[in-house]
Amino acid sequence: MTRAFTEILILVLNVASADTLALIAGSLQKVMNNMDEAAFQNFVKQLHKSLQRSPYQITTSTLHIIALIPYFIIFGFSNWWFIGGAIVSVAASTLVSKPLILPTYQKIYNALESSDTAGLREWRQKLQTRNRFRAVIQFVSVALMVIGLFGIS
Repeated sequence: MTRAFTEILILVLNVASADTLALIAGSLQKVMNNMDEAAFQNFVKQLHKSLQRSPYQITTSTLHIIALIPYFIIFGFSNWWFIGGAIVSVAASTLVSKPLILPTYQKIYNALESSDTAGLREWRQKLQTRNRFRAVIQFVSVALMVIGLFGIS
């Protein structure tokens, strides 16, 4: 496998991950914003559980990170833009998703009562902000990888 082909494979997986995040932060969030609090809480629980079990979601969110290990071993660290995108992607996963977004989902469906409309409204807004932030970071990572692959003209 050539370096360019490997970078394209990693980029495609990263784009798929970014696309899923954008779908959740955009279209699905609009649907969630139009739900009453009890329906929102139920929807978030179902969404979170199904995303955790989705083969597509698991593949797109983890495989591009795992693929970076052999990439670095084989090709080293000479493509700084691509590596920058990889670092941003890994940082987004480990510093935003795991400590901020996943606990937000769990708080919404585990810790809050369905009758706590003010609390659910507040956490719905936090979820929206955090999901958008995560999606933006992922697209920054994609942009850096694209620059690394094709250069800046």
